[in-house]
Amino acid sequence: MMNSNDGVRKLATVADNWRAPLDWTLRQGRRSPMLLLLRTLLSWEPLAKPATGYTVVIACMLTLPEVVLANLSALERCEFAEAREIILVFDCELRSVPEDVKNAVARVAKRVPTRILGYSPRQLRAARKIDWGWVYAWLSWCIGISAASTRRVQLHDLDALVLDSKLFDHVHAHAEREKLHFLGIRYYEGNGVTGAMKLPMTFELSLDAVWLRATFHPFDLFNKLRIVDGRVIDFDTMLWVEWQSPARNVLPTSETQILHPSQMICNYTDLRCGRAISRERHNLLMLPWFLHLGGNSGPLGVAAEQLKVPGTETVSVLGQKAQIADILPAHFAWTEKQIRRGEQAFFGGTRPEVDRYLRGIISRAGEERTVGREPLAAGGVPDA
Repeated sequence: MMNSNDGVRKLATVADNWRAPLDWTLRQGRRSPMLLLLRTLLSWEPLAKPATGYTVVIACMLTLPEVVLANLSALERCEFAEAREIILVFDCELRSVPEDVKNAVARVAKRVPTRILGYSPRQLRAARKIDWGWVYAWLSWCIGISAASTRRVQLHDLDALVLDSKLFDHVHAHAEREKLHFLGIRYYEGNGVTGAMKLPMTFELSLDAVWLRATFHPFDLFNKLRIVDGRVIDFDTMLWVEWQSPARNVLPTSETQILHPSQMICNYTDLRCGRAISRERHNLLMLPWFLHLGGNSGPLGVAAEQLKVPGTETVSVLGQKAQIADILPAHFAWTEKQIRRGEQAFFGGTRPEVDRYLRGIISRAGEERTVGREPLAAGGVPDA
């Protein structure tokens, strides 16, 4: 005879069995129009005779050309013993790429063959209609992977500045030695993906383009909703494909090797489109410095003046109001540390105009400030 507790447990089990499929159906239904639009945007052919070395692929934004220039200035400092090509894929038609970007590419190309690719009119219409960072990243990366002539492709984030000149060669050597399909710098956690699943994040991801192009269609790399062990998992770009391969690993990097304010580009895209962003840890305060590094100093000066005012709740970033009232003091401290690290690497110390910008950030970091307090040997950064 079943007691009341048994009945409750049975009903709970039935509910659990239905919850994931129902959740998946509802969420997949909302995405279906977008997925239909993306499914046939791009195709690729297997890479039958890959060249040696690796290809660096960067997804670039037409609206942030200065960030592209900042990234290229960091790449100019790198040693590319094994690199065969750098491919920049812009989220626009090729004819729309600014001339100063083309000039910077020409300078880099003197050391490593470098070229610019863009979207087709159809790809551009679809991407603009959805206007979502995930779509731009996926499409640009796939265009770059499709154009690569080497087995190994290094996805390099637009908002990442390489500080270790030998980093990419080091990653390439490790991936080749271990015969990996995917090699990242840390494991992804979130949206149902756990650390135990050991799926490398796309940040600075090295991948095997021969295996990828022979096994999957570009659309397979886009975000996928799947039910795994009774849970709905929202696999971020590339992660579902990684889930199909056991040949994956991570090679952790430190802040002294690469300066990467994660999600800065996504934060900006979401801000521009009116979507919600994290109020406590967004990286929009890094953007004026990136723009300044790329030759546009206006936003840095404007933001510096606004940060001087005690209690200011928002800062202007390219005409958009970014809230700063809820950013944690520790994150203000981290932001200062990253900017000073970049200034130290590129200029030997913090330039006066950047120091003025950082004054308002320092005041909000308070006792959480770490600059000048951590041992340099442990990755600390000296004060101005």
